[in-house]
Amino acid sequence: MYRNEPWRNYFFPAKPLDIPDRWTLLRRIAQETLSLSAQLKLEWIIFYHTVGEEDATKTASHFGISRKTFHKWLARFNERNLPSLEEHTRRPKRTRSWMVTHEEEDRIMALRRRYMKYGKKKLKVLYEHDYHEAITTWKIERVIRRHQLYPDPVTHTKRVKRVRKDAAKSVVRIGDVPKPTTFGHIWHIDAIILWWYGTRRVIFTAIEDLTKVGYAHVYGSNASIHAADFLKRLRYLVDGNIDLSHQDNGSEFKGAFEEACEHLGIGQVYSRVRTPTDNAALERFNWTVEDEWLSLSEGGLDDILKANTDLTEWLIEYNTHRPHEALAYQTPFGYAAEHYFQVLPMWSARTES
Repeated sequence: MYRNEPWRNYFFPAKPLDIPDRWTLLRRIAQETLSLSAQLKLEWIIFYHTVGEEDATKTASHFGISRKTFHKWLARFNERNLPSLEEHTRRPKRTRSWMVTHEEEDRIMALRRRYMKYGKKKLKVLYEHDYHEAITTWKIERVIRRHQLYPDPVTHTKRVKRVRKDAAKSVVRIGDVPKPTTFGHIWHIDAIILWWYGTRRVIFTAIEDLTKVGYAHVYGSNASIHAADFLKRLRYLVDGNIDLSHQDNGSEFKGAFEEACEHLGIGQVYSRVRTPTDNAALERFNWTVEDEWLSLSEGGLDDILKANTDLTEWLIEYNTHRPHEALAYQTPFGYAAEHYFQVLPMWSARTES
């Protein structure tokens, strides 16, 4: 009677098993083992393989993320190792600790108290002569700082505060600068620092205050020499119409960048510390560069030269065809031509990096 129905048992008729599908099973495991953030990334993967029909653009658009972000987590996803969807700490595996032994500390303190006016380099020579052991000036400096071994700690503290205060006074903040009335009076400059599949990439960006004319260029790092190169390119492209450069307090805008500003006669103004709203227009432009160009770029940032060629084509569209809400839906070049001067077609930014 039951011979043709192998799933049944003669004595105990069995019910068909309700076996969950692959994605339902993964969801159950994720709910018990993963954080909410990792569970959301799993939903991206599930959507991609089911409703999204393995279309990365469709998936990224559905969840409101960039294709680059989605591809990163898709590549990291391992069905047999769901914790692969968790964020990895960016803290260095090795961090510098105190690394000064008690014996070294006592010796350095004794030498410092004996020769209070000597600097760390002289103390290093005396230490190695007296104890016949090598020591670094870094260790000597740490011990001096830790125990405040200065000739007059109170005076030293006041001097440090005075130097910092004087330095702060010499910096001109963007809030102290009157609203510009001529093209090129203020250019806002920034750097977008990215990790592109394990490789560091930096997009320097700039936007003119009145017309919102934008420019950007890709580099391999945020070194100040690259910031200086970017400034020189920008100045050439706008025929020298840069009076003031407004940037944040990042290290990329020191050193070679400051030297370039001085050489080109460009003044510098800075945002307040930890106040991105001081550069809101450029922050918006940065978002647009990432969202409308980078996330849709086929080549991405793999090859810097090709990336800059592709970025130039996008900049032409941005400045000459894309309506800008802040300009009553005119284009940056159209607005500049109407209110300030006759502009030429988009410059060529296809320069070697």
